[in-house]
Amino acid sequence: MSNQGATIRLEQRFALLREIVACYRIRLEVMEQEVVELFTANQLTAISACMSEKQRIQTRINRLETFIEQWEQRGDVGITHENKREYLNT
Repeated sequence: MSNQGATIRLEQRFALLREIVACYRIRLEVMEQEVVELFTANQLTAISACMSEKQRIQTRINRLETFIEQWEQRGDVGITHENKREYLNT
């Protein structure tokens, strides 16, 4: 596999991670409306569960964004299978 091919696939993976983060952000927006509806219905237990899920999602977003920032800028990151193939051919 060429180094350029590995780089393109890696860029696609980072793009996919960004899409996942965007979906999580949309979910947080939906959850805000859900909390308002739950508050109107005086569902305090459900509000508490929703807030816990919101914190979990926000933590996941933060970790994904940190991961993307940390690894995307590295030019030497890639996956190569050449060593494995050489080993299998001997």
